[in-house]
Amino acid sequence: MKARVTVHKAFFLQTGLECYFINVTNLSKNDIFVTHVYCESDKQVAVMQSDRPLPKRLIPFEPWETWIPISKVHADPYKDFRVRLSTGEVIKSKLNKNVPHQGDVPGGPIHLNNVQKI
Repeated sequence: MKARVTVHKAFFLQTGLECYFINVTNLSKNDIFVTHVYCESDKQVAVMQSDRPLPKRLIPFEPWETWIPISKVHADPYKDFRVRLSTGEVIKSKLNKNVPHQGDVPGGPIHLNNVQKI
């Protein structure tokens, strides 16, 4: 399976809440299933948003994004996020250098009352 995991920092305009956004893109010719998203540090920190439930099926070349408030991350955010697929493969994150300074989160509507609290 091939997938890319990138991370960038941004904030929600309505609340000012700064978050790390974790983007997973299916680069394979088959569907993949994302089962876990977490930050690997001294203590594993799960990334779970009610608007972005797991497992998530991604068709070929489909992107999907989730986020976590920066206050919850105590590691190198650009190297320490992990995505686990249903096959058991774990993919490490890297800095998303080409992300625009503003934009939409792919994958559906966002309900800010469901964003993880600081």
